[in-house]
Amino acid sequence: MIFDHRTYTIKPNRLARFLETYERLALPLQRKYLGEPYGFFVTHIGPLSRVVHLWQYDSLADREQRRDAMEADPDWQAYRRVALEEDTLVDMENLILKPVPFFQPPSVTNQ
Repeated sequence: MIFDHRTYTIKPNRLARFLETYERLALPLQRKYLGEPYGFFVTHIGPLSRVVHLWQYDSLADREQRRDAMEADPDWQAYRRVALEEDTLVDMENLILKPVPFFQPPSVTNQ
């Protein structure tokens, strides 16, 4: 099992706009292809205007297959165009995490 840890840095005063567009256009597609997110957060203390989301996969191959299917969806490409036009993102960071042997994460339903 692996986790995809994604951190998006949003331009100041644009977090609400980013989240509204993301929830309306991107999240339904991600749920369709990637399953339910393991976690979805915004920073409250520390560097502000950051969105952190975690996705759970069986393996890197599982992640690649699911993300490739999502990327091929014209609705996902339309979301990407809207996101670019809104110009809310400053930076995106992606980490792949592997649990240590003594941690058994709760199961998340994927599709």
